[in-house]
Amino acid sequence: MTNSVMSVGVSGLQAAQTALLTTSHNISNATTPGYNRQQALQSANTPQANSHGFLGRGVHISTVQRIYSQYLDSQSLQAQAQSSQLNSHYNEIKQIDNMLADTTSGLTPALHDFFNAVQGVASNPSSIPSRQAMLSSAESLVSRFQQMDQRLSEMREGVNGQIAGNVAEINSLAQQIAGLNANIQAMESHANGQPANDLLDQRDALIRNLSQFANVDVVRQSNGHFNVFIGNGQSLVVGSSAMALKAVASPGDPQRMTVAMDLSQGEVLLPEHQLQGGSLGGLLAFRSETLDSVQNDFHQLALGFANTFNAQHQEGLDLQGNWGGDFFVITDPAHAAGSIRVAISDPAEIAAADSTGGVTNNLNALSLARLQTENTLQGGMSYQSAYAKLVNQVGNKTRELEVTSKAQESLLAQTDQARQSLSGVNLEEEAANLLRYQQMFQASSKVIEISNSLFDSLLRI
Repeated sequence: MTNSVMSVGVSGLQAAQTALLTTSHNISNATTPGYNRQQALQSANTPQANSHGFLGRGVHISTVQRIYSQYLDSQSLQAQAQSSQLNSHYNEIKQIDNMLADTTSGLTPALHDFFNAVQGVASNPSSIPSRQAMLSSAESLVSRFQQMDQRLSEMREGVNGQIAGNVAEINSLAQQIAGLNANIQAMESHANGQPANDLLDQRDALIRNLSQFANVDVVRQSNGHFNVFIGNGQSLVVGSSAMALKAVASPGDPQRMTVAMDLSQGEVLLPEHQLQGGSLGGLLAFRSETLDSVQNDFHQLALGFANTFNAQHQEGLDLQGNWGGDFFVITDPAHAAGSIRVAISDPAEIAAADSTGGVTNNLNALSLARLQTENTLQGGMSYQSAYAKLVNQVGNKTRELEVTSKAQESLLAQTDQARQSLSGVNLEEEAANLLRYQQMFQASSKVIEISNSLFDSLLRI
């Protein structure tokens, strides 16, 4: 009898001690990133049958479990990946929007200044200072084309660098996840299948970090391993093995960094549409959806401007009575904005006159000035309207991304709040648990004390 009472008391003492340790662990990790609170689950021991029925034999801790929702965690991963992609795309396109729409350093003021100078020549076609001012404004205009194209090229190089950085981070996280897969399996096998809660938290935190760089899908295996897939299903971690990504130059464009799988038999390029989500997906989307088209449209604008202005300039006569030549020259039509130059340096070579009224008339200069508003470009647009269309397209896309990224951030915050309300540590609740388990410990100690007293009484009989 006394031994039974003591064993019941000892079981309660051990259970209370485990619960106190678990509660203390929760309190200590209340601010640890990625920590899920833990709970010691108690179960009654198998009762002992006798003539009076079944007598209880105390309590035991069946397991220490994490308070964790796989559903909320999956939602958080998806929300994080989408939020990171939108933010990455928005942060990049915002730079283009600021550059194109700038009222002082954009193309619009340079175009206005140049055509004001053309109008000055039309007003006084024989004036060398007016002609020199037109050449100076032309130099400023081509310099503005070149500067803006250089800025777009710098952004392209920046995207390349960020892609390489993202790939390095993904590889590092994949290696850590694969290592934890192996450690978790080993520790849980050693503990008869009991969950390695703190290691599970670490792995979940790494996967959550991974979702900042790409979409993440997790397939849970019966042995405790997580197989991890990124983007649209590209395998990254399989059991305790991690695949390696590599940032490589595109075969079609050495200046364009892309992503490949680094395999023993060589590199295998991954289609960009398979790398969705996260900051990596945002960078790739920005480059393909925005940067490529903006830079191409900007080159087409420079090419169309130079060709149409040259065509009209060739219709006139300069001060020596010679037919006008090219006013602008483009050495690389594929990169027109970066290679546009002023073709003449002698102000007398500006062909301001037409062929009917002498070399000092202004009729061709007037025709050159009218090009500012005439719809001479492909699609029936003027120089300014073509540039304005480009500015509006980028501006609209920027505002759209700003709104959607803020909405996605709000959704992510709500998802994380729901996950935290379930799995986070509430210090007030844990403090109450400390008192409860302390009382359980003290009561079990009292049971043991009474058992010893009963045993001493039996010895005195």
